[in-house]
Amino acid sequence: MADLLGELKRRNVFRVGGLYVVGAWLIVQVAETVLPAFDVPGWVLRAIIVLLAIGFVPALVFAWLFELTPDGLKRDTEVSPEQSMAPVSGRRMDRLMLVGVLALLGLLLVEWFWPSEGAAPALAPAVATSDASIAVLPFVNMSPDADNVFFADGIAEELLNVLVGIEGLKVASRTSAFSFRDSATPIPEIARLLDVRHVLEGSVRKQGQRVRITAQLIHADSDTHLWSQTFERDLTDIFRVQEEIARAITTALEDVLGVRRVSVTQPTADLVAYERFLRGRSGFYQRVGLDAAIDDLEFAVERDPGFAEAWAFLAAASHVASAGWPTERDRDVLRAQAPLAADRALALNPGLVVALAVKGDWLFREGDPVQMAEGLRLLEQAADRAAADTSARLWLGLSWLDLGFAQRALPHLVQAQARDPLVPINNGYLGLAHATLGRVEEGRRLVLRAVEASAQAFWACVIALELANGGDPAAAADLLGAARPLVAADDREFLDRLIAALDDASKQTVFLAANAPGARQGRALPMLAALMFRDSGTVFGLAGPQASYQFMTSSSWLPSLRWVREDPRFLALMRERGIVGFWDMHGFPPGCRPVDDPAGRRLDCSGQVR
Repeated sequence: MADLLGELKRRNVFRVGGLYVVGAWLIVQVAETVLPAFDVPGWVLRAIIVLLAIGFVPALVFAWLFELTPDGLKRDTEVSPEQSMAPVSGRRMDRLMLVGVLALLGLLLVEWFWPSEGAAPALAPAVATSDASIAVLPFVNMSPDADNVFFADGIAEELLNVLVGIEGLKVASRTSAFSFRDSATPIPEIARLLDVRHVLEGSVRKQGQRVRITAQLIHADSDTHLWSQTFERDLTDIFRVQEEIARAITTALEDVLGVRRVSVTQPTADLVAYERFLRGRSGFYQRVGLDAAIDDLEFAVERDPGFAEAWAFLAAASHVASAGWPTERDRDVLRAQAPLAADRALALNPGLVVALAVKGDWLFREGDPVQMAEGLRLLEQAADRAAADTSARLWLGLSWLDLGFAQRALPHLVQAQARDPLVPINNGYLGLAHATLGRVEEGRRLVLRAVEASAQAFWACVIALELANGGDPAAAADLLGAARPLVAADDREFLDRLIAALDDASKQTVFLAANAPGARQGRALPMLAALMFRDSGTVFGLAGPQASYQFMTSSSWLPSLRWVREDPRFLALMRERGIVGFWDMHGFPPGCRPVDDPAGRRLDCSGQVR
């Protein structure tokens, strides 16, 4: 045995084996990094690994039989000890192996510090809260008419919009700040959650043509008032009051802002139109009674056709109502009205971010590849311009998510959530993006925030789907159970039976047989069941109605649903939406490519690594 080991060392067999392993590992690391960038099918990488593994033994045999000499390769038995170059070759191989190991360590360090497609972005280091920061809470409605809450909200939001325009002042977003309506949370805690140092709160009493506005600026660290004042004016002076309040705030914060000048632009001279605008904008934000909000906004622009903000929010309300929110109006009419209203708003005021975002999202969803690209460009513009609203950033992220580019979507969804961390929709969709990239636990953590905020059950259902398909039905059942109160009452029995069938294949068969396609058209839960229990007939049978289709497309890029996106019917649906045309022009999602199949043209996503 000692003689054999000695001979193996003399012939450099061990060195050749080590050098082969290091070289093969380097080849695999490089291939794993480079091949997905060119949409090379996953089987190519697997074939490289198999071939390298097969070549290991022949390499050792070759090293045993042959020796490299100045005269070329010769059989070892033909080389005398005096002519042998084995010691020299061994030293060269040692140096090569050292270089290879260093290169391999370099690649590992690059992977460690440079996140790949599925890697989470590094968290930004915590920074101290800026002194030049403020949140505007919803003003309390003190009017005799309780319905005047929209007017109090409108005054608070107008002040927020004025403050957003002050350079150097960080203003908490409307959505996060207004989530503290009627809250008993102490001001210092609200400020901590919103990451601000100052809070503006107040009240509004409107009676007839008179208005009484009380505003007070609070320093959150000490919970003390820096400034407080009450204004009693005619409604005709409402814009002047807003300017006075904003000026008082900048005066109080002059030391940290360095400015005191502020002005308020009067959006309309028609106070009736303005009041209806405030009511309509409030209805749009609440997503309750969108038809009434559209009525108010249409009234405002009819009264004052030059009222740019009213046109912008008419576009926004029409757009979201046409996209699936409850409405009694004709969705086709609303879909046509949205871009026209957005164009009118932008013609009057090109800087209106709301109108720009609506136009971008509308173009993206029209199904034309060229318009989709233009829509993404406009959404990017709107997201970059928006200071206190994350809607455009969220829509941009969701657009990339719909296209199958989860890694491109992630930074936008991260920014939206970081800017508005208390908004359920931001947490829900960021959780969906993480799950799509294979980080289901991070997805579940974020989605639970949305569930705890009593938001929709949609995101919880998507994460539960990935948990169940990933082999953790108990965790899926727990998440669906937590979201159960958010499900429509007439859907809860269906959800209970679905949960009971999660870990029982026989119950799944019975469940699917009792819930044939078409039995609950337009509902998302049957689609969830079909995706969980891998019933492709039901999945594509339900893909037409809005809710079911939205659920399928939102979840179809999850790691466990490769079977859905590789079905020819999925590619056909994407072609109907214009997405395949976009892919043809701009590239397919990473790891996916179109292939011809006896069943029809489909995606091959074997190159996706999660």
